[in-house]
Amino acid sequence: MNCEKFTRNQSGNILVHCDRSDPNRTYKNQEIDHSKTYLNYNLAPEHTGMTDYEFMKKRCEEFKVLKRKDVNWLVSWVITMPTDYKGNKALFFREAYNFMANRYGKGNVVSAYVHLDETSPHMHFCFVPVIFDKKKQEYKVNAKQCINKVELKQIHPEMQEYLENKLQTKVNILNGATAEGNKTVEQLKNEEKIKEKAIVELIQNPTEEIKKSVIEQIPVEQKENIIEEEIEIIKNELKKDPKFIQMCQNRAMSENEKLEELEMQIENLKGKKNYIEESIAELELHHKKQRKQLAEEFEKEKQINNARIIEMQNTTIEQEKDKPSFWNKIADKIFNFKIVATVSFVMYQLSNKVPPERILKNVKHFRKNYDKYVENPELIQRELKIMEYMDIGLSKIEESEKIDLNKEKSRDDYDLEL
Repeated sequence: MNCEKFTRNQSGNILVHCDRSDPNRTYKNQEIDHSKTYLNYNLAPEHTGMTDYEFMKKRCEEFKVLKRKDVNWLVSWVITMPTDYKGNKALFFREAYNFMANRYGKGNVVSAYVHLDETSPHMHFCFVPVIFDKKKQEYKVNAKQCINKVELKQIHPEMQEYLENKLQTKVNILNGATAEGNKTVEQLKNEEKIKEKAIVELIQNPTEEIKKSVIEQIPVEQKENIIEEEIEIIKNELKKDPKFIQMCQNRAMSENEKLEELEMQIENLKGKKNYIEESIAELELHHKKQRKQLAEEFEKEKQINNARIIEMQNTTIEQEKDKPSFWNKIADKIFNFKIVATVSFVMYQLSNKVPPERILKNVKHFRKNYDKYVENPELIQRELKIMEYMDIGLSKIEESEKIDLNKEKSRDDYDLEL
């Protein structure tokens, strides 16, 4: 496994390389089998509504990050599955992802694409290097402090121990460059100089013996350069081959015919597009006229209805004027009750043989009290309490009335029997 750091401008390329999202992109790595690219998958959570680059940018802007162009915003660990590992491939990468996500923070993970379309299955674990500044008591983005010498020395043995415990099998993460911590920059530069000389010799004199001795020492990236040089040599040789030239011409003619056919299809589609656009324009104009017409009809109906409402309101007002008011009705009822009460009172006095002059005096006093109670209803409540106290309350009177009614009914029933 190896680690690389990327600035903001560099991050876009590595993220596109990881997710293979650009179908027109040309990759330097000739070992990619595009027919297997669909097997690749991402172990990191999806960033809803955002690309990986947009998520990285948003995450960096949430914390303190220096504004310089050389500041690294992204770190990528490439974790290759050991060739001697015989266990479950998906489980290996899942546990490798869990180890890295827990180490660098799940919220900082940008992507974790597993590539199965290359010679060696591997995972690109990309994350924002967020650390906690103890002095300032705040989080910040700092790749230099996140991936320092101590981290490079510790991560390999710790990851190997973690995976062996989880997978219950031997996992050879450590290699010549990582067994005792990553090599220093000076050591790597010296090795690069030696390898570059070997590559020059290989290109100038490509014998099988030199190839074997050199290729074993060089990394994958430089192997690609050697392959590119050999391809150029083959291309130059093929350019002189008449059969190859004829084959290319035949293929070119076939491709031209396909191209012409596609151009005709494009022209047909353009014609259909123009027809659809014209139809849409006509429909919009027609709908605009209809909306205008409907709006005018609605306004007319609205005015007619408003006039009807005003007319109905005026008619109702005139009718209400002719009708007696609620209070007039109440006054009439009160007056009628007063007459009934007066007649009832006078007849009661006559039945008890009270002299007419006395009845006149009593009835005047009765009607005066009636008006007083009508004008001051609260006096009724006070008088009722006095009646209750004197044991002649309304309940007592109603009870006495019921007794009298029962007696009269019994007498009437007796008379019927006789």
